[in-house]
Amino acid sequence: MGYIRDYLKNRKLKEESRTDQKHFTRERKVGFTTLICMILNMVKRTTQIEIDEFLEKFEARKGKQMTYTRQSFSEARQKLSPKAFIMINDEFIRRYYEDDDFKTYKGYRLLAIDGLCIEVPNTKELREHYGYAIKGGTDKRAARALSSVVYDVENKIIINSLIGRYGGSERELAMQNISRIKDLKPGKVKDLILFDRGYPSAEFIMFLNQSNIKFLIRTPASFYTEVKNTKTRDENVGVRFTKQRVRDHRKRGLLIPEGTILNLRVLKVPLDSGEIETLITNLDENELKYEESKELYFKRWGIETKFDELKNKFEIENFAGIKPLIIEQDFHATILLSNFASMFEQDAEEELAKANKHKNLKHEYKINKNILIGKLKDSFIKILLESNSIKQGILYTKFVRDLRRNIVSVEKGRTFKRNKTHSTNKYSNVRRRAL
Repeated sequence: MGYIRDYLKNRKLKEESRTDQKHFTRERKVGFTTLICMILNMVKRTTQIEIDEFLEKFEARKGKQMTYTRQSFSEARQKLSPKAFIMINDEFIRRYYEDDDFKTYKGYRLLAIDGLCIEVPNTKELREHYGYAIKGGTDKRAARALSSVVYDVENKIIINSLIGRYGGSERELAMQNISRIKDLKPGKVKDLILFDRGYPSAEFIMFLNQSNIKFLIRTPASFYTEVKNTKTRDENVGVRFTKQRVRDHRKRGLLIPEGTILNLRVLKVPLDSGEIETLITNLDENELKYEESKELYFKRWGIETKFDELKNKFEIENFAGIKPLIIEQDFHATILLSNFASMFEQDAEEELAKANKHKNLKHEYKINKNILIGKLKDSFIKILLESNSIKQGILYTKFVRDLRRNIVSVEKGRTFKRNKTHSTNKYSNVRRRAL
């Protein structure tokens, strides 16, 4: 955690994270580092209550007694670019993979990429900025944004996230994400990415191949005839671009030479329901056995669990303001906070596994996520701001041990259905919950 504290004082971070080069150049009541910590520590309560409590807990330690109004805080936020939280997350990701003790799948960094619809306050400005959904059976418009997330399935961290216009292309956002994570790649480790059935297309698969990305993708029933007509459970096919296919793709702005062949391995996997799922991959039989393909694909479920956590535990859609700048500050701050929570959770579960190694337990146990997120407020900032490395280590260890005492049994085979309907916004524009 010490490296994050040091990074908050990094000159480059400050210079690239302000909306104007004149901002954060003079000593203020609440400076650059304190402002970032205040935003990270928010739990969507009345803003003035949050401000007063934060200053009392963390600034009073420095011998400071100050008052700071909600208006001053709002003005300070206008000076801060959301890029601050993206850069801090980048630093976290680089350091996380630096140690080479992260989990992999057969030597691959196992990732999942998917899109997430984000409810934003339903104002005219946000409908114009991000777009909107039309509620079924009505002409009512609800402001929405589209996010794309790269998730490390084995290590439970979000490597990169983007937020853009609702109704935009999830494939294009995914390609932007893939281009960006190349800079956050650990050493020579290769990436293997899992995708749901909204992603496969000739252009996208060619992009993955050119980017040296291994993939496993679920396909829709309407995918290429060569894929749909395979007779065996594991078959290699070549999708040939005929004159008609070239013409069809040209209409969509994609130029593919006639005669081009797209080589794919097609896997047909039976589900418990009796249905057959079709997967495509560029992994050969030596890299992935047929018998392993179903279990590998269903590791993608981790990103669905993460989305549920972001929406219902971290309340990523409960924004503190109604301007795009504040929306994106809160969005990226929540992503960053969820990564710190995952780090604490994994450390606590590693200790829990060691403690239970020789016990004959009826159930498997994990850290109670609700308790973790509740305790994260204040405790995380206290650890982060501690300048003495020994004291910081003691605080970190104490927090992890506290988490170990709050566990729940693992319920195998649980699933939930992601709600993709456009209901009324969950959070009011004007009301924050008081905890």
